[in-house]
Amino acid sequence: MSWRTVSALAQVAYLAGLVIVTVMTGLPLERTQLFFWILLGLAVVSLRGWRSWGRMLLEWLPLLALLVVYDYLRGAASVPAGQAHVSPQIDVDRWLGGGQVPTVWLQHHLYDPSHLRWYDAGIWCTYLSHFFVIWIVAAVLWKVAHDRFGRYVSVVVLVTLMAFLTYWLYPAQPPWLAGELGEIPPVDKIVPTVWDRLGVPVAADLFETGDGLVNRVAAMPSLHAAYPAMLLLFFWTEGRWWRIGWSTYTLAMGFSLVYGGEHFVVDIVLGWLYAGIAFATVHVAWPAVRHARVRPGDSGDRAGQAEPAGAGAMRL
Repeated sequence: MSWRTVSALAQVAYLAGLVIVTVMTGLPLERTQLFFWILLGLAVVSLRGWRSWGRMLLEWLPLLALLVVYDYLRGAASVPAGQAHVSPQIDVDRWLGGGQVPTVWLQHHLYDPSHLRWYDAGIWCTYLSHFFVIWIVAAVLWKVAHDRFGRYVSVVVLVTLMAFLTYWLYPAQPPWLAGELGEIPPVDKIVPTVWDRLGVPVAADLFETGDGLVNRVAAMPSLHAAYPAMLLLFFWTEGRWWRIGWSTYTLAMGFSLVYGGEHFVVDIVLGWLYAGIAFATVHVAWPAVRHARVRPGDSGDRAGQAEPAGAGAMRL
C-alpha cells in the first residue's frame, strides 16, 4: 500500500472521527479538545514526515499550557459586576454614536427576539469563529509556512497577555451586563439566544464565568476583535484579496460584537489597537533591534539571512 493511499485513508478516518465526536458530544471548542483535534490533524497530514511529530509537540504543547493557564487566571481579574468600570465606555460610545449607545440603537432597529433573522445567525457564526479560526490558521502556517509560525504565535500570545493585563487592571462591563444593572437600557445577548434556538451542542460551555472560557467583566479590550485585526495585519502583504477577506472578517466581527451586546464600540477599537501594537512589536521593533545590534563585521553575512522587518505574511 502506497503512502498516498495510507495518507488518504488516515484523512478520511480523521474527518469521520471528528464528525462522529461532534455529533455525539458537541462542537469541540474547549481549548484542550480543540488543540487535540488540531494536533491530530497535523499528524495525519504529516504521516510521511512522522519524524516532525516530536517538534510539533514541542512547539504546540507549551502554547496550549500557556493558554490554559490564561483561561484560569482570568478569574483573578474578576470583581463584583457592579464594581467593574462602565461609565467611560458608555460616554465614549455615546460620543461615537451621536448621543446614542450603538448597541442599544442597533438592537432597537434590527433585533426582534420573537423572530430571528438571517443576520442573527450570521453574527452567531462570526462570533463562534473566534474560538477556532486563529488556531486553524496557526496549524496551516505550521504545516506549509513553518518559518512564519513562530512570529505568528508570538503576536497571538503577546496580544492575549496584553489583554489579560488590562482585564486585571481595568475590569469592565459589557453592554448586556450594563443593561442588567440599569446603566443603559436593557440589552439582549443575541448569540446565546441564537445558540438556544438552533440547538447546536457544544462540548464546552462558552458562557461560563470565573475560571471558564468567559469572564463577565473582561470586556476591554475585545480579543474577539483583536484577533481578526491581527490576521488582517499578518496577511496584509499577501495581496488585495487577502486584505479584502480579512478586512471583511474584522468588520463583521466588530459589528457582531456590538450588535450582539457583547462589547461596546470602544472595546472593539481598543482591541484593534492592541493588535496593531502586538504586530508592530513582533514584526518591526524586535527585528529592528536585532539588526541594530549586528556587529559591523557580521553585517554582510547576516543581512542575507535576515528576514525583512515586518514581513510576517504567509507566502504560499
